[in-house]
Amino acid sequence: MEVRGNVTDGEYSDASRVRLNVNGKNKLNEDLTVFGRYEFEITENEDDNDANLNTRHLYVGADTQAGSFIYGHQANAVTYLTDFTDLAETFSGYVNENTVTTADRSKNTLRYVYQADALTVQASATQNANDNADGYGLMAAYKFSPELELAAGVATSDQEYGNGTDTDDSTSYLVAAKYAKDSIYLSAMGMAGNISADGIEDSDFVAADAFAAYYFGANQENVVNASYSYYSADDIDSLDTNFIGIEYARYMGNFALYGSYKLALNNDNSSDYTAGNRENELQFGARYGF
Repeated sequence: MEVRGNVTDGEYSDASRVRLNVNGKNKLNEDLTVFGRYEFEITENEDDNDANLNTRHLYVGADTQAGSFIYGHQANAVTYLTDFTDLAETFSGYVNENTVTTADRSKNTLRYVYQADALTVQASATQNANDNADGYGLMAAYKFSPELELAAGVATSDQEYGNGTDTDDSTSYLVAAKYAKDSIYLSAMGMAGNISADGIEDSDFVAADAFAAYYFGANQENVVNASYSYYSADDIDSLDTNFIGIEYARYMGNFALYGSYKLALNNDNSSDYTAGNRENELQFGARYGF
């Protein structure tokens, strides 16, 4: 469970939540292991005592000699790559959420994972009737050393953008790198392609994500990190993302405390609490996992 609050333009907004999950795994024989996961998130409405329930993971899968096969509400193939930079407690992981197949998770998704020594390959296909969306993703990553890993991927989707039953295509090309050694972690992700919106087709876009962290303390229980997120589509101003995030977090076993500040740049529209306005945000939180 996590208790946290945002201060945006001098106004406080609660963002507390509880996440619960159930995991299972069963080794049937030397060549086959089956597994499953269900995770949901509960948030409370600020105006009343009602709660909102949101499914985050709901899938089953099998580990075989040929790789892993997973089906359900789960990560996309390129999530492996975007996770390089999505590591802050708060202000990271924004720029890949604009299409179904680049988002962290999607419904009705079949994903294949193959790992051999330093190589990781993933492919996913999504058929989401509820959002009238479908598409696929493909990525490959290679660890050149224990410290350095590079990855590249592509994802495409055909989905609604608020315009009735009409669908439009969007395609994203991604590259990423991460470096971790001792107390230092550095990562960067670049993305480009075309995206559609309500009444707009094939708008070119570019995006970038960067994350840097320094861990310190006897057991590296303290971390200071900085992130940068940028997204710009030629014809869709509402998607503009351009901010710097700074954060300090302290981890004490299952308990964590953190404070984060987001400095909005130019026409940043990423704030969850405003629409189309540049807003700085300050967030404090405490999280307990069990």
